[in-house]
Amino acid sequence: MYTIREIGENIKDSKHFNGNVLFNIPMSEKTTMHVGGEASLIIEPFDETSLSFALKYLSSTEYAKDFHILGGGSNIIASDTGIKIPIISLRKLKAKIEIIDIKDKNENAEQTIKCSAGMSWAEIFKFCTEHSFTGLLEFTGLPGTVGGACYMNASCFNSSIAKVLLSAEYMTEDGEKRVYEMNQDDWDYKKSPFQTSCEGKKNIVTSATFKVYTSNSNIHSQGLAFIEKRKEKGHYKKPCAGSVFKNPDYELSAGALIDKCGFRGKTSGDCQVWENHCNFIINRGSATSIDYTNLIFEIYSKVKEEYNVKLTPEIIFIGKMTEDEEEKWKILKS
Repeated sequence: MYTIREIGENIKDSKHFNGNVLFNIPMSEKTTMHVGGEASLIIEPFDETSLSFALKYLSSTEYAKDFHILGGGSNIIASDTGIKIPIISLRKLKAKIEIIDIKDKNENAEQTIKCSAGMSWAEIFKFCTEHSFTGLLEFTGLPGTVGGACYMNASCFNSSIAKVLLSAEYMTEDGEKRVYEMNQDDWDYKKSPFQTSCEGKKNIVTSATFKVYTSNSNIHSQGLAFIEKRKEKGHYKKPCAGSVFKNPDYELSAGALIDKCGFRGKTSGDCQVWENHCNFIINRGSATSIDYTNLIFEIYSKVKEEYNVKLTPEIIFIGKMTEDEEEKWKILKS
């Protein structure tokens, strides 16, 4: 039986792997919240062949089903104690964005583009600007990656991944490649089919195919307008993990409920409910996962008490929890 260090070294030394293998990296450097202890092993494949090899190799070890997938780290809170199991980061899994189908170049003509999972939305915005494509501009300025957005069914400015996705390629946890064809019944608010296992196996998005539209308008200025809207809400100013809770329904805002319960500016350690957006919790400098857990549990409990509404976290906690964290997250997910 190999140690996790030896597993990483074996992957790194293989002729079948092209990528980075990193040891003992602080998760605070890999997440937008800047919270978390050291990750024992981070595997960053540069291509799908290397990803498949890494997955197949892990499937022969004790970590066959015990690893984390990481995109841009924008929806993650990592444990203060670190991550003692392998992390496969898709952030380096990039290729050129492909134009799959050009029907015609008339205004509003539908086109098809394919994007690798590791692509950032800034890269996609640049591509759409260069090719005069609209349809994905609502995601401009979104932190994280294409793969993470598909996994979470990211929702932005009345659009969502479910509205623009045509298909996706993914791998199972043992490195087998599959294709998903869009079926709206599989999707809901902040829900995607990739969050549930297929045949008992994890689904890892490797690329996504989107519909876009030819436009004669100023794509660049339209995208910048969405960035400005995010700035007005306080995005980018402080480290955070994005929206903490899902909205209870389309009429009820989690941020409004949190505000009504008096949490605007409320702190726990170095975590703070952001005054510009009450569904954001920011890191004021040295926040911990315990600070974060305590504050969101306090918010959850107060909103439930005052409004009989159970807020559901959309943030994902990874790593080993303390007994107190485990107890609180069990309630938060119930």
